[in-house]
Amino acid sequence: MSVSVNDSGTFREAQQIFVNDGGTWRSATKVQVNDNGIWRTVFPTLLNFSSATPGQQSVTVPAGVFSVTIGVYAAGGGGGSAMHTGDLFGGGGGGSGGYLTTQVVAVTPGQVLTVNVASGGAGGVYPGFQAGGRNGAAGGSSSVVAGATTVSAGGGGGGGFGTPGAGGTGGDPNGVNGTAGQHAHQGGAGGPGGNNGTGFGSGGNANTGGSGSIGANGYVTIVSTP
Repeated sequence: MSVSVNDSGTFREAQQIFVNDGGTWRSATKVQVNDNGIWRTVFPTLLNFSSATPGQQSVTVPAGVFSVTIGVYAAGGGGGSAMHTGDLFGGGGGGSGGYLTTQVVAVTPGQVLTVNVASGGAGGVYPGFQAGGRNGAAGGSSSVVAGATTVSAGGGGGGGFGTPGAGGTGGDPNGVNGTAGQHAHQGGAGGPGGNNGTGFGSGGNANTGGSGSIGANGYVTIVSTP
């Protein structure tokens, strides 16, 4: 819902509302109307945005909103491939993406925020018997740009191949490293990807005897600050 005012015959949506409090004009943070016994908020228009779709998007700040709370979750790195030298060695799991939550940022009504949701890193492709191996790719960064302020988190590193492959590094901040693969005498299993506990941006697993899995995509949330 929104509030409009009559400006010389043209109705315009109010961007900010002031009330006279004992001679002092103050900005109203909330306006409610009684709708047949039910109080409904008509101002400000609340912002509640979230996206797990990789790529760049734009979000316009609605009327009456002057502060938002942002969460950014970067993507996980891909798992490394196995390596077969006659003996099987496991690849390393990809690192999880970094993340930041509850970042409060000042904004203005009508301001356009630029959102970037990260893609997960590709898994390393297993090239076959005695043909080496392939590293997993790093995950991308997720970010929100609000004027001169940027909130961002870095993607997880790709898992490696080797004898055995190393786990990928967790993204900055708060990412979790992937686990290294096993030596041949341990069974040659691939290492699991890092898990940051948020449900977003996990690292790809390094699958035993084959290619690594892709890392999980990132995620972004933007909500009006109460």
